[in-house]
Formats: sequence, structure tokens, C-alpha cells
Amino acid sequence: MKKALIATLIVVVAIFSVHAGAQLTSTAYGFPMIVQSSNTVAFQQDTANALDYQDVDISFPVACDGLPFGAVSLAFPNIHQTSLQTQSVTHTSYAQTNDFAEFAYPFVGVGAVGLPGFGFGC
Repeated sequence: MKKALIATLIVVVAIFSVHAGAQLTSTAYGFPMIVQSSNTVAFQQDTANALDYQDVDISFPVACDGLPFGAVSLAFPNIHQTSLQTQSVTHTSYAQTNDFAEFAYPFVGVGAVGLPGFGFGC
């Protein structure tokens, strides 16, 4: 009986071992990272100059002794006015920005699959 049990066990092991197989592949571990860095600098300067020059002369033509108005002579005065205005404005601005972004994901590669961390794994 013992010999029959051993023979049956050998046959069962032989049947299952024919279908068994394995494929050995390399395994890689790590944290691949995507890094982005940027820097911007802006400098701006502008100047505005304004000049306003006005000259007015008002003269009334009258007779030599003014306008006779009874016993009184009336005369209008001459008016002369000059105006000069200047304005200068300067504006300066400076801006600087620094940006840094980093993305990392766990990575386990088994076999020929390249990026299992992004859902391509098996």
C-alpha cells in the first residue's frame, strides 16, 4: 500500500511540474522626478516732459487822449500776460519672480514595462 501511495504521489508531482514555469526579470525601485524652475526679471523706466507757454497781448485802439466822454476822457489799459509752466515726471518699476515646481512618484518596474507609476504596469 505504501508503494502505491508513493507511486501516486510521484505521478501527481510529475503532472503538475510539467505545467509550472517562471520568467525571471529585473526589478527597479526609485523616485523619478520632474523638476521645473523659472526666473523672470522686468525693469521699466519712463519719463514724460511737458511745456506750456502762453503769451497774450490785448491792446485797445483809442485816440491819443482816450475816448471823450463829456468832460472826462476814458482810456482802456493795454493788457500783456506771459505764462510758462514745465513739468517732468519719471517712473521706475522693477519686478522679479522665481517659480519652482517638482513632481515625484513612486516607481517600481518589473520586467519590460517602462513606467508603471503612470498606470502602464501589469
